[in-house]
Amino acid sequence: MGAHRQGRGTAEERQVTASTTLTADPFRREYFDDFERDHPNIFASKLDLLRVAITLNGTRGIGRAVSVGAGTGSYEAALRERGLVVDRIVEPSANLAAEARARGFDVIEAFAQDVPFADDSLDTVFYNGSAFGFITETDLRDLFRAHWRQLRPGGVLALLDVPPASALGLAVQASFELPGGGYVSQVLKASWYSDDTPHKTYWRTAETYRELLESAGFADFRTWQTLRRHLIYQNDSPEPVAEGYREGSYVALVAVK
Repeated sequence: MGAHRQGRGTAEERQVTASTTLTADPFRREYFDDFERDHPNIFASKLDLLRVAITLNGTRGIGRAVSVGAGTGSYEAALRERGLVVDRIVEPSANLAAEARARGFDVIEAFAQDVPFADDSLDTVFYNGSAFGFITETDLRDLFRAHWRQLRPGGVLALLDVPPASALGLAVQASFELPGGGYVSQVLKASWYSDDTPHKTYWRTAETYRELLESAGFADFRTWQTLRRHLIYQNDSPEPVAEGYREGSYVALVAVK
């Protein structure tokens, strides 16, 4: 998905946030499912990046897999059609969690920090859509340490993100300051969900995430990228996944335990 938030602060503060979310949830499936339907080639490009990331480019099965911030479960449903079955979805938005359940997924409606998966119990954990961009650095350090413990040896943690210096990242951030209706807004409509889509709070580089992952115990890293074209051309046709992270508007940073 394009933008999901996970809770910040203490468990008690996150519980208050969750209660508020149930009554005023800003996340709607239309931000995501409608966009994906109308932009099939962008969806295909991002889906292939996700597949490459969690399978290490086809060299592994995903085993017991958890998707964090999955939103409506659209990508997980597409993975399922390709034989990659996600066991559990963690999604704090009540609106989006309901859609994921309707697609047949086992959904935990909670913040990632509040889901106590057992140590050495998971093979794959992935964040598809910058969900970690709503988490403070302190909480993220603790969460990455928890994921390292939860993963079995050889397990994969995949972070898929819009980098801050990418074409899409710069356009989205510029849209925060510019009035709507200008050229930037027009370009964003070709590659982004909506002017109203909730935006992540923290924009971090791949190098920053790698430092956080290293402090959590990870030492083996892989990177892949897609959506390297100018924004207005990204939906012209699916784009093949390439190694690296310095060109794409959507990148995958993968850590292997």
